[in-house]
Amino acid sequence: MANNDGMVWFVHTYHTDSKILSGWQIVREAVPNRSIAFMPFYERLKRFSWRAGDALERWAGRYYGSNWARTLPVWTEAKILSRLPWRKEPYPVHFLFGEFLSPKDVRPYHRRGARVLVTVHATPWRWDRVWSRPDGYANADLVVVTSNSQKVKVLEHVPEARIVRIRQGFRADEWTPALNRGERGGRLRLFMFGNTDRDHEFAAAVARALPKEKFELRVRTGSPVASLFADCPCVTLLPYLTKEQVQEEYRQADLMFMPMKDSAFNTVMLNAMGSGTPVMVNRVGGVPEYVAEDCNVVVSDERRVDEWVEKLLWLERNRDWLEALRPRTRAWAERFDWKNIAEEYRAAYARVLGQ
Repeated sequence: MANNDGMVWFVHTYHTDSKILSGWQIVREAVPNRSIAFMPFYERLKRFSWRAGDALERWAGRYYGSNWARTLPVWTEAKILSRLPWRKEPYPVHFLFGEFLSPKDVRPYHRRGARVLVTVHATPWRWDRVWSRPDGYANADLVVVTSNSQKVKVLEHVPEARIVRIRQGFRADEWTPALNRGERGGRLRLFMFGNTDRDHEFAAAVARALPKEKFELRVRTGSPVASLFADCPCVTLLPYLTKEQVQEEYRQADLMFMPMKDSAFNTVMLNAMGSGTPVMVNRVGGVPEYVAEDCNVVVSDERRVDEWVEKLLWLERNRDWLEALRPRTRAWAERFDWKNIAEEYRAAYARVLGQ
């Protein structure tokens, strides 16, 4: 690093999902760093008056230009700035989740010697709903996108020279293949997990067309989405799962079943591939950047139920072929190990300091 102590400052809120932060911990271990994390005032206010806290949160979102904003104007940034040092040599300040937390104006950071990076994660189809204005990322010294599919939106406000793609990672030491998958008899086991950007309506349409005697689709999702699968004979709706139970579902599934509306990245797909389980997904958004077709099952994005059903019936008849993909699927996923992603961020920090 070019600054005088090599320190990188990471900024996020306590709201940030601990499962997501566990991956970023690998990046933080790769460089000397300090962390600024805080709980927004309006969350404390909600304990006394949910209505007042919600109104304050919505106002903050309008001010920062993000409907997902988790900061408050003026005093929150003042707190962040008060924690940062004054330096003659530049140093990186990295806002890990730009949709939730990013600077309104980078000039006060520059006066302290800071160079601002903002990582953004929203998929293109959600972009205009997430960002009411580009303030929260457009002025950063470097905008990090998680897939090239986001660039179409970012380029409307940011020159390409200030954009870099760094794909999201997964914990390759935690999401690992099963030591023993046992006998693979009975129905072909599919697993669908999560809510964000999933095409649950299409998934339910496919599930209704699958013969129950040949398939079990295990679904873990929230209400009311789960009700879409109520009339699907092959579907098993799962209750809340612990991390260990999720790991076992990944490992024992024959195939990860993931119809998507859009994708900039998807942690579930990365964790599944890390567990050795091939992913069946449509070719949408950033999927081709994360899911290799030679060790997964990537179909067109034409939303054709018959295409999915036909492919699944073929896979059910050719289970040995599907099982043989598992070592290659894991090998492909290993390139997304957070240890490798950390090196890309080290290069990004060097780049922003070079500017």
